[in-house]
Amino acid sequence: MKKRFLSSLISGILVTTGIFTLFASVEKIKAGYVGVVYSMNGGVEDKTLGQGWHLISPFKKVVEYSVATEQAFLSKDKKEGSEDDDSFLIQSKDGKNLNVDLEFSYHFDNDKLPKTFTRFKGQKGKVIEQNHIKGRMKAYATEVSSKFSVLDIYGEKRSNLNKELYEYSKKNFEDWGIIIDSVNFTRINVDEQTNKAIQERVNAQQQLEKQKIELETAKIKAQKDKVDAESKAKVTEIGAKAEADANKLKQSTLNSTIVEYEKVKKWDGKVPQVQGGNPILDMRSSQLTHE
Repeated sequence: MKKRFLSSLISGILVTTGIFTLFASVEKIKAGYVGVVYSMNGGVEDKTLGQGWHLISPFKKVVEYSVATEQAFLSKDKKEGSEDDDSFLIQSKDGKNLNVDLEFSYHFDNDKLPKTFTRFKGQKGKVIEQNHIKGRMKAYATEVSSKFSVLDIYGEKRSNLNKELYEYSKKNFEDWGIIIDSVNFTRINVDEQTNKAIQERVNAQQQLEKQKIELETAKIKAQKDKVDAESKAKVTEIGAKAEADANKLKQSTLNSTIVEYEKVKKWDGKVPQVQGGNPILDMRSSQLTHE
């Protein structure tokens, strides 16, 4: 009886232990995440776990990392996603300090996650973001901004600044197993004196552009007036030539008429005669008279 009870007890313990071990060895990886497997003695497996359920040794642990795009903020306003005032200062090429907000997106490189896990001593993704990625992003922003003047940063070359910071940070984070997807300065503020100087320059630039437009307009008008004047002169010239030709034709016709008139005036009424004494008769005139 005691042997049977002891046997049942041992069997129950084994079954319970087996069930506990089974559940302790099952890990679920959420969508958009992968799991890094490591043993209690510090060894990290090269192969990561994808989305779904996985059976692993009870002597191993799993840390999940997001491989989906994560959005991060370094901003003055808490509404932008920062827990506090996370805005920071960058410096321009001409030594001006600018207070900025920055947003960026990133994801962990699945192929390099075991290396990332080792580098950051098993820290989770959000801890890495808060303690490492944001700090390095601030440093990279200042390194890049020091190549630009305050007018470039505050003005029309901001897109160039964003582009250079994106390329620079992407290159530097690759070794960490972190891929930068986008970087953008969402707010850039300067001190009042600098802002006034920038505004004066903007006003001067606008005035210059206005003068250029006025000059171009004047040139176009002058060219148009010249063309109109040349056209009018051409029309006048053509009209004068036509009038001269008409007068010339009139004069020629008038001269012919005068010549004929003078001939008639000089005629003595006699019929012209040819050699031999016979008169030259105009049959048409004769017939007309006869009729």
